[in-house]
Amino acid sequence: MSRRKKKNDSLETLGLLVISIIELIIKIIVRIILFVYDLLTFFTSKYKEKSGLNFFKTYFDKGNYGEFVLYRKVIRVFGKESVLTNIYLDNRNTETTEIDVLAVSNKGIYVYEMKNYSGYIYGSEKDKHWTQVLNKWTKNKFYNPLKQNYAHTKAIETYLDVDSNCIVPIVVFSNRSKLSKINVGENHNVFQFRDALRFVKRNEKKGLLVITSEQKEAYLLKLLDKCHMSDEVKEKHIQDVVELQNNNNS
Repeated sequence: MSRRKKKNDSLETLGLLVISIIELIIKIIVRIILFVYDLLTFFTSKYKEKSGLNFFKTYFDKGNYGEFVLYRKVIRVFGKESVLTNIYLDNRNTETTEIDVLAVSNKGIYVYEMKNYSGYIYGSEKDKHWTQVLNKWTKNKFYNPLKQNYAHTKAIETYLDVDSNCIVPIVVFSNRSKLSKINVGENHNVFQFRDALRFVKRNEKKGLLVITSEQKEAYLLKLLDKCHMSDEVKEKHIQDVVELQNNNNS
């Protein structure tokens, strides 16, 4: 009886081991498939051409990867030629301001600020900083993305000489985030990834025509000049942002 029990225990252990190995193999295969998909779409979506980034700098940087995934989704709505990324424009508080992703349609100029964050997000429209809470030991503060995107929209207004009613600012958080602790008015577009896409599709279907086809082409052409900035401009922008954050925190 004891020998049979040991044999059954051994078979059960072996079965669990086999199941674990199969699950691990499946996970590896899925990761490989997703990696290949990211690699292919990085080039076919024209993201490399527009962002000026290489694949590994995008794939292994959480912020860059979030912008890439957002760009990849947005072009499905607007088309590749109507979406730009990594746009550097003149700014009031820093020498330049960087716009993550921007799309132009007859329904408006969509200005995206992507935050590829997980955890609970706390903040209001008036707060200078919002807070990311991962657990009771880990909390991170970051500059209010509404204020950040406001700077982007004002830069767009100035550079393109357009009215503010033509611009649709959108702050996008990862689907892994929880936004129930954010206190902002309905006029502020702060969404998880999936809800941001629904909002845009709804606006494209029901929104008013505010931009002519001729204006759309002219805006995209003018903005394209600000997408391929030198490494010096990018480095200066990063230094300015860090300095501004340090001044705000002091």
